[in-house]
Amino acid sequence: MQFKLSIVAASLLATLTLTGCNDDSSSTSTTPDIENTSPETGTPDTDKPDTEQPTPDTSTITIQAIDGYLANADICIDRNDNNVCDTNEQLDVKTDKNGKAEISKEDAKFNIIVSAKASVTSDSDKSGKLGNDFQYIVSASDNIENNTISVTPFTTMAHTKDTTLEALADELNLPLNTIAGDYVAQKESDDNAQKVHAIARSITTSLPTTIAAIDADKLVKTTTDISKILDEKINNKEDLNTINIEFDEKGQAVSKAIYTTASYFAVNEEMWAVSLNKAYATQEGIDYAKVISANTLEMTRYNTGKTSTGEFTINGDAIVSDGEADTFIYMTQDVSLAVPQNDGDLILWSKKDLRQKEAVYAETFANKTFFFIADDSTTYNPDPMLATMRFTTDKVTIEENGESMELSWAIQNDNLFIDFPDGDNDMNFKIIAKDRNLLITEDSTVKNMFGMFASNEAFARDLLTKWKASSK
Repeated sequence: MQFKLSIVAASLLATLTLTGCNDDSSSTSTTPDIENTSPETGTPDTDKPDTEQPTPDTSTITIQAIDGYLANADICIDRNDNNVCDTNEQLDVKTDKNGKAEISKEDAKFNIIVSAKASVTSDSDKSGKLGNDFQYIVSASDNIENNTISVTPFTTMAHTKDTTLEALADELNLPLNTIAGDYVAQKESDDNAQKVHAIARSITTSLPTTIAAIDADKLVKTTTDISKILDEKINNKEDLNTINIEFDEKGQAVSKAIYTTASYFAVNEEMWAVSLNKAYATQEGIDYAKVISANTLEMTRYNTGKTSTGEFTINGDAIVSDGEADTFIYMTQDVSLAVPQNDGDLILWSKKDLRQKEAVYAETFANKTFFFIADDSTTYNPDPMLATMRFTTDKVTIEENGESMELSWAIQNDNLFIDFPDGDNDMNFKIIAKDRNLLITEDSTVKNMFGMFASNEAFARDLLTKWKASSK
């Protein structure tokens, strides 16, 4: 690995003596041609910016899925009015990079469901793909002459509460024209839209995976609570464009920063990073990094105390240095994952100090299913594995490769402890970073052994696939 915490470090850590690394001293600093690809097909995306106006098709109407703009989301026409995206109701078309899609005006007479999928759908508010599934719905519209039908958390709330957007706007004390439209675009000229956008993306973190599972009254209360918190931040003159309000295991509201790759590596930003491959993690340990000037990153390796600096550029979701790219496949404040180019590794980045563990509670695991991913190798060529762990209040069933076992678990000294039979090593995990989709673990009994619990199976399997692909 060349950042040895990432390919980027071939230049950033050139002054460090790294064993097991390729010699990249002859590499140029030319930024590679990283093509934008279609999220639907993976082929080069030749779409041009929305500057050319096509001839209108009077038989269709545009829908737009927004908290930020949701790209590559599924669209269903709920013809039987059961609030479920049945197989025969899903359209072939998906939303584009602006969250838009064309549907027939006949279909617009039914409820419309938009399904965002983990590892498939992207959100313009952040880098990488989503780590969770959720759905939006908009009630059937008689006014099919509208230019665009918005499908948002607010239309979802109105539908599940069986009320109108007008009544919902009054209840939430938010402007109707803002919650009913493209509040992302409106932010350029409407101060209210910034708050509405922040509410929308914050609501999404509290949504269950399906429309049927939504508790409308609870969602309205959550929205009201978020709105009050944002009002306080407005009074403190905070920038709502850079924050998200989430709720932890205890139901406490917490404010989290949201990032694109460019803002993640903005001047004065600090971060910590570690390889999830055991051999690299043993060699490198945890690194601290700070952007000390535009496109200049300083990194300190804790296990040697050595510091070096190097230049980088940002290309879409990738950080590029010395002609090599680390591409971020997932990004939040506390947990971000990057796949180095041609390196066989998966890098954890975080805005928190990874040497400090997080609080963990019984509520974090009880009666939930997680998908655990870790490197099963002892070499620089990772062998990532996946196991399903189904927790009750005191037992966990672990399933891997067709075999399963039921074991006892508990929270001990703020660690997750899983009691294995005599002769096998117990699991004693501290959580070093977490967000609403991932828990990053460090084994307290095996040095430099890191792993992660994912709450969504599709997301977990996609991470496993990308990690395995990088090691070939």
